[in-house]
Amino acid sequence: MRLLPLPFLRLGLSNIIVMYLILKGKPLQAVLVNVTKSLVGGAVTFTLMTPATLLSLGGGLFAIFAMWLACVSNLGFTEIGISICGAIAHNIMQLFLVKTIVLPGTRVFVLTPLLLFLGLFTGIITAWLLLLAEARFKIIKTDSNE
Repeated sequence: MRLLPLPFLRLGLSNIIVMYLILKGKPLQAVLVNVTKSLVGGAVTFTLMTPATLLSLGGGLFAIFAMWLACVSNLGFTEIGISICGAIAHNIMQLFLVKTIVLPGTRVFVLTPLLLFLGLFTGIITAWLLLLAEARFKIIKTDSNE
């Protein structure tokens, strides 16, 4: 889902699956899902060989690393905190990739405050939806066992 009028912003609902895998201790599966999602998305939208796919892959892989680190660090991160770490890491890596590879010499870091705020917002939404889905599936699983 793109937030208009800024076409480079997305809510990242597919990251619910990636975050679920991280929380269940399956980081390699999360990487596989992220890479597949980025490559298939690039192929379907005809952007496979463009910077968009590079930004998706780089941001997603760095987000997985940040969420995994938050999980294993034993610092008391909740699902919401882990999700925020991933969302912000994703945005920071994308800014770094744009600055170093896509548009060197531009002032892309001017967008940092906006992207940090949006990372906080989307991280909370993603975690909330994951918790909502987990609660719903537990209810369905409980009902089917009776």
